[in-house]
Amino acid sequence: MSVSKKILIIEDEEALSEMYKMKFEQEGYEVLAASDGTEGIDLAKKKKPDLILLDLVLPGMNGYEVLEKLRAAEETKKGKIYILSNLGQSGEIKKGLEDGADGYMVKANLTPSQLAENVKKIFGEQTVGAKKQTMAALPKKEKSGKVEGGNQSMPAGLSVLLIEDEEAIIEMYNLRLTKDGFSVEIAKNGAWGIKRAKEKKFDVIIVDMMMPAMNGYKAIVELKGDERTKNTPVIVLSNSAQDKDVEKAKKLGAASYLLKSSITPARLVREIEKAIK
Repeated sequence: MSVSKKILIIEDEEALSEMYKMKFEQEGYEVLAASDGTEGIDLAKKKKPDLILLDLVLPGMNGYEVLEKLRAAEETKKGKIYILSNLGQSGEIKKGLEDGADGYMVKANLTPSQLAENVKKIFGEQTVGAKKQTMAALPKKEKSGKVEGGNQSMPAGLSVLLIEDEEAIIEMYNLRLTKDGFSVEIAKNGAWGIKRAKEKKFDVIIVDMMMPAMNGYKAIVELKGDERTKNTPVIVLSNSAQDKDVEKAKKLGAASYLLKSSITPARLVREIEKAIK
């Protein structure tokens, strides 16, 4: 029987760390987690993981400093280290790779399933994310400091109401939407979400189909039946891929219907852009 690969996650956001840990354990990996750089370095030296996933924004010691110490230590200098961060500018990626990371992944672009698939590829010695040999292909910064090719056609400060009760999903989407300049408000049940939608004007509303207090279908009916919200685009998130569910939601007025297991934060941003235009 083969020995499980060992992964160390150095991440200070508990919801994200737990989400990744659960996913990797489902895939059969042994998973260690550290919430800061000092703890991460200590665990890496003692446990010698097969892969370290390293966030850059950490309390006390930032990820670049952690990376430097890991590469300087005899026990960890040859280990696989991939940066997994929401910092995705070309300069940040370049620095991470030059400082010794084997690769760089932007976590807001990946669902947990896609990250698990990338990890499988890493252990299979396949190219994943940005690597040293692909540095020349990284997008250049404009004078404004934004990455070329990013979302620059949308007005700044567009407001999004996210009606969702799963903390991990909220965390993942909120990180990406905020990073892209959206103003995000969270409602953790359908009834509260409808109340907020009627009290305040939002540019788009994202609704989970399965929620406490009111399900997604009832939420759409409420939103489309009220003068204050009937013209606001509604994007549905669901775990069901059945045609009848998709058709029902769209018939009730949903602008789009997205499957949670396959939608990435980056794709959600594109769907919002389509719905608003």
